[in-house]
Amino acid sequence: MSLTEQQQKAAYANGSVAVIAGAGTGKTHMLAERYLYQLRSHELSPLEIVAVTFTDKAAAELRSRIRLLVSQELPERADILAELEAAQISTIHALAMRICREHPQAADVSPDFTVLDELEGMLRVNQWLDEALDCLPVELYEQVPYSLMSQALQTLLKDPIAAKQALAQDTEKWQQLALLLQAKAVSELLQHSTWQQARLTLQSYVGKNGDRLELETRQPALQAMIAVESGENITESLSVIAGLKINVGSKKNWSDRGLEIVKQTIKELRDLIEKVLKDGLVSLEFGAVDEQLKTMLPALQAAFESVRKHIHQAKRHSRILDFADLEVGALQALQDEQVKFYYAQRWQAFLVDEFQDTNPVQSEILEILTQNTLLTIVGDAKQSIYGFRRADVEVFQSWRDRIISCGGKEEILTISFRTHKLLVNNINHIFAPLLNNLHQNLDAHRRESPNSHPSIQVYTVQAESDINKPQRLRVEASHLAKLLKQMLDEGTPVYDKKTQSLRPMKPRDIAILSRTWEPLEVYGEALASVGIPIALAGGGNLLGTREAKDAWALLRFLADPSDDLALVAVLRSPFFAVSDRVLFTFVQNQEDYTTEQDEKAKTNWWQKLKLSDIPELQRPVQVLGELLGDRNLEPPTRLLQIANHLTGYTAVITNLPGAARREADWRGFVELVRQLEHGSNDVFTAVRRLKQLAAAEIQIPRLPLSANDAVALMTIHAAKGLEWSVVVIPDLTRSQPHTSETVYFDPAYGVALKLEDEQGETQKPVLYLCLEHLRKTREEAEALRVLYVALTRARDQLILTATDASGGSLSRLEPGLTAAGIAINTIPFNPELAQPPVPPEPPLPPEPHRLLI
Repeated sequence: MSLTEQQQKAAYANGSVAVIAGAGTGKTHMLAERYLYQLRSHELSPLEIVAVTFTDKAAAELRSRIRLLVSQELPERADILAELEAAQISTIHALAMRICREHPQAADVSPDFTVLDELEGMLRVNQWLDEALDCLPVELYEQVPYSLMSQALQTLLKDPIAAKQALAQDTEKWQQLALLLQAKAVSELLQHSTWQQARLTLQSYVGKNGDRLELETRQPALQAMIAVESGENITESLSVIAGLKINVGSKKNWSDRGLEIVKQTIKELRDLIEKVLKDGLVSLEFGAVDEQLKTMLPALQAAFESVRKHIHQAKRHSRILDFADLEVGALQALQDEQVKFYYAQRWQAFLVDEFQDTNPVQSEILEILTQNTLLTIVGDAKQSIYGFRRADVEVFQSWRDRIISCGGKEEILTISFRTHKLLVNNINHIFAPLLNNLHQNLDAHRRESPNSHPSIQVYTVQAESDINKPQRLRVEASHLAKLLKQMLDEGTPVYDKKTQSLRPMKPRDIAILSRTWEPLEVYGEALASVGIPIALAGGGNLLGTREAKDAWALLRFLADPSDDLALVAVLRSPFFAVSDRVLFTFVQNQEDYTTEQDEKAKTNWWQKLKLSDIPELQRPVQVLGELLGDRNLEPPTRLLQIANHLTGYTAVITNLPGAARREADWRGFVELVRQLEHGSNDVFTAVRRLKQLAAAEIQIPRLPLSANDAVALMTIHAAKGLEWSVVVIPDLTRSQPHTSETVYFDPAYGVALKLEDEQGETQKPVLYLCLEHLRKTREEAEALRVLYVALTRARDQLILTATDASGGSLSRLEPGLTAAGIAINTIPFNPELAQPPVPPEPPLPPEPHRLLI
């Protein structure tokens, strides 16, 4: 495919270039051409060029495209093709690992280190953290209680460089930040349309002397507003407005509906003020809790240094690193002048993809490496959605400015090869008022819509306020299933990128993308009920799945047969499918055991179970007895495999709804246990590590399912870089959770802890409130970018749905939908569709048989 004029300007720019690449604008194709241009025009070797991508998959794709281009454009250069195999085309972590490998002493790492995967890294760090906490001097815990110290250090260690800088900050920064945010909050209040309209209204409508609304409400409100605008007694004046009454006054004392207008104005003004006061920024005052935080920080800093040193020594002794260590080690190595000179001589050009997802430490690494090189950065601030991985959208903006200030260029790719013109125009209308200065309009390579359906359809559930969210969600899901079924049955035409022609829609052309995993299973059930195949493509926590809980219960029982809860869970699971009726009968029978000989049988359920004569329990006793006999001979994964063969567990779940997903979760858990074994036959070790994972609330990703010809259900984050003909964004009114963390820290301002007073009431220091506000602001901005990423996954059609008429992301999108002229349709609430589906009775397990080994 030839380059567009925009792509040519980016690929063939003489010097350094910052490329703003909109969604679907062919940036990978352009990057490969840019790489070839560096080889050909600058006569560089692949060994002198570094290409950094976000994922291993992206690196493999870029290398493949470059290899193809070189073989087509430079067929005589076999040397370049050979060097390409050794070229540094990789993720930023692979680049950091190379630096640590080549300069272990400067990086302060073991020369023969191995890199832990994310799961093992978290387990090891938690173990070492517990050890380090036990070794801290007792006087540190006199300042910071153990529980608070543990939670704070766990958070700080996730970003040790930023944490160290934050702990080193002087408390004077607190005052600076508080004054800055306070002034900003007051300025935003005074510029708010509700405030300005209220000012005009209260000046325009005046009641007669003696009217209570005039004397007790309008005049005090206006006086308070004037005081706030002059900066006098801001908190007190706002509190006056928040406490004003509107159930007073007489119509005869007002003209032209003045009474109703003033009351409504005061009500809206009070709502605004209450929100401002609740945010807490305008009323920031330093007090005892801030002094308490000041006295705690030296102890926290000492503990951080001690714990970090302990963990670092443990890693050196074990010769292991995690991904964060690679970044820290690479940055430390690059502080050495000889190391810096070594790479300055070696690498002459850098190409960095997905730059908007770069975190500050990665930015520092790249800044040192690229000081005197040709630099190409490619990204799109509108698609920066990885704040939870410490990605900072401002990093991309600052690098763009740096390149331009040093004589480089900015090139913008706006022609989308993904989406047709009508849909692109609608997306432009929606996001222009939302993204402000981040927004650039896209244009479409395809001009015509593939079918007669609206490019964007919006639906909300219409129901009484007392109808709960789960019921609304099922009605929404049912409507979606019906709509998609109709489109599939009609053979709705969609655009095929491979053939560049139209063809009938298939299930694989559809994706349902959600901000969170929770509601996806409801949509999956609705689609499956009308015969549409689905693929729940991972997401959620593996340990929270039914299959993981079943297998984990079995391992807990095998590790400790006296664990009655684990035994009951195993009996009721598809391993044995023992009914509650049988278990109730078994419990009743135990009440008849009164003799001394039976006292031992009362110690736990397993001992009682072995003495039971209930027919339905004979088989579980036989199988579990055999497994207990094997527990010292076989590793945990083998025990799970034997249990599966003896009970037919996977055969049972194959006949349950969502069978493919269930089987994948079973395989995923077995693989997780394999990772936790470390070659050991010890079921106790595996159970202990599973408990550690659960206690640390570590999210274990589920295995993805291949979509084949099925509707893909996944989170928006998982969908980044992918596309479908029809994209559904459901549940748009789901509220965005704002969790209040134990600790917030910022390298520029410091560290803040959430504290408690003697009565157990939460106390938030001023710095904590400030940093919490900054985080909330970043999350709200990122939520808009997440929506942008979601909507730009579609090639042909977008379907947006919500369980309510307003709220959440729907309210964010509504001004843009109005600007685009897109109507919001209603889904009538149907009580029959709101009922949860009745799950079928699981089939009985097959008769036991001993696995032949």
